[in-house]
Amino acid sequence: MTRGRMARFVPPLISAALVAASTWLPLWGMTMTAPQYRHGLHLTAYGSGMQGDLREINIINHYIGMATIDPRPALEVAMFPIGIGLVVALCLLAPFNRWMRRLAIAATAAMPIGILVDLQWWLYRFGHSLNPHAPIRMPAFTPLIIGVSKLGNFVTTSMVASGLLCMIAAALILAFGERLVRLGSHQSKRIELPRAAAAAIAGLLFTGHPSDARAEVTLQQRIDATPAGGTLIVGKGIYPGAIVIHGPMVVVGRDNPIIDGLGKGSVVTIDGDGVVLRGFVIRNSGRQVTEEAAGISMTGNRHTVEANVIEDVYFGIHIAGGAHHLIRQNRIVPGEHHGARPGHGLNVWNTRDSRFIGNHISDARDGIYLSFTEGVLAEGNEVTRCRYGIHSMYSQEARILDNQLRANLLGAALMLSDRLELRGNRIELHRDGSSAYGLLLKDIDNLTATDNVIRANLIGIYAEGVAVQPSSRAVLTNNVIAANGVGIALQGSATLTITGNRFTDNLTDVRPLAVRVSPATRWSQDGRGNFWSEYRGFDANGDGVGDIPHVVDGVMDALVQRSPAAQAFLYTPAHLAIEAAARMFPLSRREPVVVDRAPVVNAR
Repeated sequence: MTRGRMARFVPPLISAALVAASTWLPLWGMTMTAPQYRHGLHLTAYGSGMQGDLREINIINHYIGMATIDPRPALEVAMFPIGIGLVVALCLLAPFNRWMRRLAIAATAAMPIGILVDLQWWLYRFGHSLNPHAPIRMPAFTPLIIGVSKLGNFVTTSMVASGLLCMIAAALILAFGERLVRLGSHQSKRIELPRAAAAAIAGLLFTGHPSDARAEVTLQQRIDATPAGGTLIVGKGIYPGAIVIHGPMVVVGRDNPIIDGLGKGSVVTIDGDGVVLRGFVIRNSGRQVTEEAAGISMTGNRHTVEANVIEDVYFGIHIAGGAHHLIRQNRIVPGEHHGARPGHGLNVWNTRDSRFIGNHISDARDGIYLSFTEGVLAEGNEVTRCRYGIHSMYSQEARILDNQLRANLLGAALMLSDRLELRGNRIELHRDGSSAYGLLLKDIDNLTATDNVIRANLIGIYAEGVAVQPSSRAVLTNNVIAANGVGIALQGSATLTITGNRFTDNLTDVRPLAVRVSPATRWSQDGRGNFWSEYRGFDANGDGVGDIPHVVDGVMDALVQRSPAAQAFLYTPAHLAIEAAARMFPLSRREPVVVDRAPVVNAR
């Protein structure tokens, strides 16, 4: 190549390569530090969208009324590859025309400026569109796109990243590269572009990094190459994470391919709308609590995750927002490897109208954790060896149906929620620890619990602050409450309707945890109460209802609470003898704990 041609063609080629490389490089980054986040929360902008601690930042933003950050803003994500392609084309055409060269310089210089202006505009809008009804009221503010900003106890540091630096370098090389090459030609008779450098530039142009053209295509590259709405079939093998899937797209594993997160961050991230992920083994996420990594981390709407195995992760599946998701028939075992306490199996936050069906979850913090959800369905799941099997906080209109909750520390904890339906569940074998409840009800309104089997727990049902509002109701009906240490334990603030249930072989059927059970609690309705295995009455007219009320006097339970050593006689003939003696020769008169005036004689 002659010196003149070299001076004309080499700088545009290098500029085109740098602009193309920015497609895969970070463009801008922001770090938020505070006393409670010593390592900082990070947000990084790529041409394909935002990455980083988005969930934690969105939670903080929610409390001050800031809008949720979209990880893939539609307009910017759509325009970025078009802009990159146009600038690369102009760089390649620059050697052939003087005006084309000037246009290429202007476009290459304008692109990073435009990106920074767009980012600053977004920061301005976020800081000046605060919800006036947010829990924390703040004045409008504008974080700086470059530099240090302070907001409350957060210090925000923002700076351009390598992608924008590549664009700036491309503009400088395009503007001054020809002069520098010509100047160097006077000092050297021969300037030759080494073959290795040429190969590196070609690799950078066509693959995004200087690598051998024969390098194996990664799973992420295959996903990126799949058109919107398309289907990708992945065969058996081990594929390194992290993987990002932007919907709509269907990704199906054949013969259980493994996606390994290599212990860093979330293994699979799903965003956009309409992703289907099926048939994979997903394992080995990051374990640091602050990064809240997951086997699968989801934002967006209408995603389906089914028939996957998710193991050795922090959170199993972490859903942050959106609606109409289906999570079905997955086996989720976060586990306790690396010495870290596991996260929740299904961690569901700020999500509407979604279904969680037929999943098997074990060895997690909470099996299914619902927080600020509305209209969700948890049906047919099996949860074992977790802290809480199902945990609802600030949720509305949740339906919890036909689940098996077994041998956790606590079966189902329903707290600070409204309009809940608990039906057809089997909740059993929660016996270890001070809170070994089958079902915990605290500060909830409008509950219907029916057709559940609550068996062999230390305390079958614990209720406090149910219902909260005078106009709401909490109804327990047609449940089997059997073989528990205490069938149902009631605080004085628990006001329920308890009818049609079967109390069988509990050591204590009802235990008041205040001076007495609330007198507003109803033990019969429409002439029918509950079945009590301890009932000693009769049914002379054969209508299925006892002719005398069933009275729970609490004498034996009071003896056990007063003298814990008496528990040594439980389930022994001595236990039966003490109960019989208490009925036949009462040592003291006390106000009955329960009077069921229409006890059912025949068990269902």
